[in-house]
Amino acid sequence: MTLYIILLFIALCAGMALSVYAFGTGGKRKRIFQDIYFSVEETNGVGVLYTKTGEYSAILKIENPVQKYCANIDSYYEFTHLFTALAQTLGEGYALHKQDIFVRKQFENETGDKHEFLSSAYFRYFKGRNYTDSVCYLTITQEAKKSRLFSFDNKKWRDFLVKIRKVHDQLHDAGVQAKFLNKAEASEYVDRYFAMNFKDRIVSMTNFKADDETVSMGDKRCKVYSLVDVDCAALPSLIRPYTNIEVNNTDMPVDLLAAIDSIPSAEAVIYNQIVFLPNQKRELALLDKKKNRHASIPNPSNQMAVEDIKRVQEVIARESKQLVYTHFNLIVAVPTGTDLQKCTNHLENAFGRMGIHISKRAYNQLELFVNSFPGNCYGMNEDYDRFLTLGDAAVCLMYKEHIQHSEETPLKIYYTDRQGVPVAIDITGKEGKTN
Repeated sequence: MTLYIILLFIALCAGMALSVYAFGTGGKRKRIFQDIYFSVEETNGVGVLYTKTGEYSAILKIENPVQKYCANIDSYYEFTHLFTALAQTLGEGYALHKQDIFVRKQFENETGDKHEFLSSAYFRYFKGRNYTDSVCYLTITQEAKKSRLFSFDNKKWRDFLVKIRKVHDQLHDAGVQAKFLNKAEASEYVDRYFAMNFKDRIVSMTNFKADDETVSMGDKRCKVYSLVDVDCAALPSLIRPYTNIEVNNTDMPVDLLAAIDSIPSAEAVIYNQIVFLPNQKRELALLDKKKNRHASIPNPSNQMAVEDIKRVQEVIARESKQLVYTHFNLIVAVPTGTDLQKCTNHLENAFGRMGIHISKRAYNQLELFVNSFPGNCYGMNEDYDRFLTLGDAAVCLMYKEHIQHSEETPLKIYYTDRQGVPVAIDITGKEGKTN
């Protein structure tokens, strides 16, 4: 009898130890922000983020190639071709994390130049006018093998440095403005994401409070909207990189995600677009296995699944398409006291018109927020937060447009853009900074 009690006690202790190892002691959630990064280092002018799970990342600041309201369908397809080529360049074991940030600002003349009376009166007229500014960052992350005791591999590190330079060159050749963030810039960007503050010169941190619906921080509340519910993927069978709106009884193409830059009451919006690049042979084998499993139970839903898988396999075989895992979410920050239901209704209506029904079960708000940090995308749950699709379809759901910004020119001529704020244009033919 004594032996049974001892064995039971040992089994109980072993179970408790296993539970603590797997799920933590309850304080793990409090330290969730401390467990993201190991350090930020600079390598040949590139700021590299090292996570505590062994991944390393480089961040590119880019400008989306499609001019907003350009009405050029070809430019949307060129964007999809470009990012499909970037994914093929990186290959297995990498992830592309594109973050489009929209910030509500008040106009201020930041040129610092002394103006004449009429020019000063012109800028005073627009001072304080609300407008939406946008900026885009592309993070390239290399996956670390979790099963190894020492995850550093010098060969993989050299491959990472070569691949990020290739991506930069591809963007440059396609006419996309791209620049690597250095150590200081990468650190500042991470801090601004943490504070959800992209407009003030000085950024300060505050306490966080997370629940099933929102993440609160100081005078802000954030809600993370996941675009795809893996358990019930409500997506259209055919998707294009643009959609049409009616202007004066004429169809005009705009970005498929054009509605996200005009969310009511939002101070800041971050659209996270993550593409994971898996081993293609393994995914094709798993897809074939899944097809056989559906075919073994003859009923209408399984038959439809078999037909869908066959179509995907045919497209991959004929056109050499790439299978990818994706995750898309929107982080909407509003002032405390704002009704978030208005933002939810706006997004549900906008995506519903395109046949996309956003997830209503994103209860892991804090985890989604943390795993959307630059370079921390591999923390996304493989079962609930990643969606398998073709690379072309994933790129169609990316944001592709940029808002008009002032041009670098020695002679500035100002006009107001579609938001009603002054923008400098170049009329000399010498646009850009001289080196």
